[in-house]
Amino acid sequence: MTDLFPISLIDWLVVSAVILLVLILAIGLLRRLFRRSPKQPYRLKPLFGPEEATALKLLEGAIGRELRIFPAVRLTDVLALSPKLKKAHQEQAWHRIYGERLDFVLCSPRDLKVRLAIALIDDSLSKTEHRNHHSLLQAVVDAGLPLVHLSAKTWPTEEELREEIQMALKQPAASESVMHAGKGRIEPTLGLPPEPELQDRQDTDHRL
Repeated sequence: MTDLFPISLIDWLVVSAVILLVLILAIGLLRRLFRRSPKQPYRLKPLFGPEEATALKLLEGAIGRELRIFPAVRLTDVLALSPKLKKAHQEQAWHRIYGERLDFVLCSPRDLKVRLAIALIDDSLSKTEHRNHHSLLQAVVDAGLPLVHLSAKTWPTEEELREEIQMALKQPAASESVMHAGKGRIEPTLGLPPEPELQDRQDTDHRL
């Protein structure tokens, strides 16, 4: 009997330890189950950061009466894959722009045709991120969409920004294959180079 006692004691300690562990786990599980979740799991957050808000106000003052301003536009809503692109490269090209956004896009109020993109300079990017970002913006320019950069370090005046946008819009128009057009109200726009396909011969006051 004395030889069996140590073994029985060890068994008892093991069983006790297992029971204690199970109780601890059960208590922890019950606390999670009965823990009260917040009545409102969501809260409002600002739609724009400080730099985006400043840029939007600046754009509205510069050309808000002539062009429509759309913030945070997905690249996939502006760019389409070239039909000449080989199938093997299509997926790679799509993933390159998927999930990326342009800070602002300016459109004609008459037909909502994309006319120009605005990119905010982000000094917080690493060298690799900066190269990738620059490559994406270059793809936008190569597709035929004029691009203007804005820096929070040196905000231009409304007049300076207006002149820069007008100069950028004198570049050749973006390819029709990479833009989506819609119908909108006829409103006064900037005195930009005329686009024959959009001119209204009966209303010369509303040329783009």
